[in-house]
Amino acid sequence: MRFNNYRLQLLLRLAVLAGTIYLLSRIGLNPDYRGTFIGLLAFALLQVYLFIQYHERTNKQFLRFLNSIRYDDFTELFHVTGEGKVQKELALRLNEVMNKFREVRAEKEAHLHYFEVIVQHIGIGIITYKADGTILMLNNAAKKLLQIGHAQNIKELARVSPVLALGLQEMEHGEKQLVQVRQVGEQANLSVHVIELALLGDTVKLASIQNIQRELEEKEMEAWQNLIKVLTHEIMNSVTPIASLSSSAGEEINSFIDTPAEEITLLKEELEDIGQCLQTISRRSDGLIRFVNDFRNLTTISVPHMTLFNVGELLQETKLLLREQFAAQHASLKIDIPSGPLLLSADRSMISQVLINLVKNALEATQEETDRRVTLRAYLDDRSRISIEVSDKGQGMTEEAMAKIFIPFFTTKKSGSGIGLSLSRQIMRLHKGTVLVQSELGKGTTFTLRF
Repeated sequence: MRFNNYRLQLLLRLAVLAGTIYLLSRIGLNPDYRGTFIGLLAFALLQVYLFIQYHERTNKQFLRFLNSIRYDDFTELFHVTGEGKVQKELALRLNEVMNKFREVRAEKEAHLHYFEVIVQHIGIGIITYKADGTILMLNNAAKKLLQIGHAQNIKELARVSPVLALGLQEMEHGEKQLVQVRQVGEQANLSVHVIELALLGDTVKLASIQNIQRELEEKEMEAWQNLIKVLTHEIMNSVTPIASLSSSAGEEINSFIDTPAEEITLLKEELEDIGQCLQTISRRSDGLIRFVNDFRNLTTISVPHMTLFNVGELLQETKLLLREQFAAQHASLKIDIPSGPLLLSADRSMISQVLINLVKNALEATQEETDRRVTLRAYLDDRSRISIEVSDKGQGMTEEAMAKIFIPFFTTKKSGSGIGLSLSRQIMRLHKGTVLVQSELGKGTTFTLRF
């Protein structure tokens, strides 16, 4: 028989046990009641055992509860029926605590997933790794910057940049480092910042990686533009009066030379020499002024006027414009375009200017080659970005030349101002694009416009 009150059941069990003990004491060790004595003794022992089991049910519940917490198993439920109000209240409270644990764990898992999504979609490369180099996390931005699919240890980054792999292992908390990386013709300057974190008693390093190449290029170009503005201003201020005065003095001397006066005739030869000198000064001053005006183009690029046009048509137009020049030099210009339209939103005249400059450079690069062929190619890259390549089979360039090729005034040609590629880069930057160079000595050069 079961009762709905824990205390009543406890009292009844004690009463039955007490009665059994009383009977045992009354019977004693009388040989006539030996069987009864043994039966009562066994019954008493059974009552003690059942009493202990009944009393320890609460301890077992607590033990199940603690084991659930220990092993993170919050699916346990506590059911108590027919045990009375106190036991029912205990089971209810234990179930409430288990539900609270489940809610807290679900909330933590949701927050963890939330932050993982943020870290994976943030534009800054994030790498977390242990002291032995084991990578704990490598987000999508870091994979994109380093152009790797997966890595388990920092040492594996050596194939991208040995300097980067070594730096990540040796950098201390709060240190920053600038690492140069060149991948598929593109120069990148990576800013690496490392901090140390304590995670469950273990030291973990967190490295943030940013490509600041574009910012460096903009600052570099801004510095060059400021320098050019100062130089051209000073040069023009100095040369313009000299050109004007030399021209005026030359005209004055020529007018004197044409005078039939006898005293002028005696100095005619000397005046002619002076006149020629002044004319030379004037011509060179005018040439220097034109030279300075050309460099001013680096600081006076207008805002692009965006229109939608077919890239294939632009490439055909470029070939038509340069047809006679290529024919005169016994060279060929090959066009490689997709069968369908490749539409680009850009300033057509600016992009045409860039293409003409690159194609002419490629033509000059093949002057000493027997196979004077330049290729113009338009396509969509693996990220669906419109790209235009200008390739030649010339002598190519060294790594040092490729690093300086876009610096104003730098040129690898015997005759050239060194502003064409700088202008091209500025125009591409105004279009939110890039111009890349990939070259190898003896095999040729490829310039890529990527929008």
